[in-house]
Amino acid sequence: MSSCRLRRRGEVLRDAVFAAALAEIADVGLRRVSMESIASRAGTGKAALYRRWPNVRALVIEALGNTMDEIDAPLPDSTGSLRADLLLIFGRIASALDSPSGRVVLELVSEASRDPDMMAELQARYGSRRQLEAVRLIEQAMLRGEIPRQDLDPFVLMAAPALLFHQLILTGTPASEEQVAHIVDHIVLPLLRQPSEALVSA
Repeated sequence: MSSCRLRRRGEVLRDAVFAAALAEIADVGLRRVSMESIASRAGTGKAALYRRWPNVRALVIEALGNTMDEIDAPLPDSTGSLRADLLLIFGRIASALDSPSGRVVLELVSEASRDPDMMAELQARYGSRRQLEAVRLIEQAMLRGEIPRQDLDPFVLMAAPALLFHQLILTGTPASEEQVAHIVDHIVLPLLRQPSEALVSA
């Protein structure tokens, strides 16, 4: 084991540590994870972790970011239909939440509710990217004339992800394709098609 530890370097060791961190959180929850437990599961020494990450939180956030980048790649250009674009955006979120990483996200969100710095970091790393992609696709729909030109209400963009998280937290199961379609058809699209007059651009 010790010789194996000495040979592993760079991305090979990093990937092993990331996998160990996510597995630990899935098994015992974020609050019980330690650098020692991650190092033990990864088959490396604790000192190797501290050389790259100052604490568990920094390690876990980077591990989650790496995994989410793999399963939640940037969206392609618009399909030409706002409904299809929204189904793709929110369908991907539902799929991501139905993965081991999705359970870790819930752990982090729960912890972040008591830690404003962590919440800001999660939003900057994950929430902002997907929100910007949604804005881009919605603006393209405005140019096509599918929906009125408007200043987007940020709460409209937050509604669907919030409902997807709520579904998982309450029931323990991710939203189905039918439920994602219901959110798009009966909540998001009506809000975009009939925006508040106060939010319509002059």
